[in-house]
Amino acid sequence: MFQFLRKWFSGDSGDSGPVPAEPAAPAARAATAPGTEIRYDPGLVDHLLADHRRIETLFALVGQAAKSRDAHRLRENLHAFATVLRGHLLTENVRFYVYLQHTLGLDTENTELVLGFRKEMQHIGRALGDFLQRHGEREDWDEQAWSGFDAELAGIAPVLVKRIETEESILYPLYLPPR
Repeated sequence: MFQFLRKWFSGDSGDSGPVPAEPAAPAARAATAPGTEIRYDPGLVDHLLADHRRIETLFALVGQAAKSRDAHRLRENLHAFATVLRGHLLTENVRFYVYLQHTLGLDTENTELVLGFRKEMQHIGRALGDFLQRHGEREDWDEQAWSGFDAELAGIAPVLVKRIETEESILYPLYLPPR
């Protein structure tokens, strides 16, 4: 499931073929979450999973560009990664987390779990945003800059893998139609 990140992290550059197409827009929405106008969307989790595959692919392409020391390709891949990541985080934050908070209602254990995930993702998102801003338009790529970038990227990879795995195994199964 996480082959792109694992290949990159293990040093196997693999194929740098085309990035998968952006997933189709989620299906029409049904019932709203209590106290909101946010409706259950039966296609939302599939949309978020497709985002994860695109994020993994783009992250791997960032790693490949860094390994080949191709600053132009790195900038392009960082921009694409940032675009998909921001869209994904926005969708999760507005449509997924808000919906869950309202539908879980009195289930305090799962509500606390969701709030913890949301807070953690905000921290991860800020750290990734800082990383992307710092390197996205960088022009001065000497060996010291590349080495620093490689070290940061190597630190991000396991965090990204763990977060995706955790969302898919623990968080996404909580997304159900309202009762």
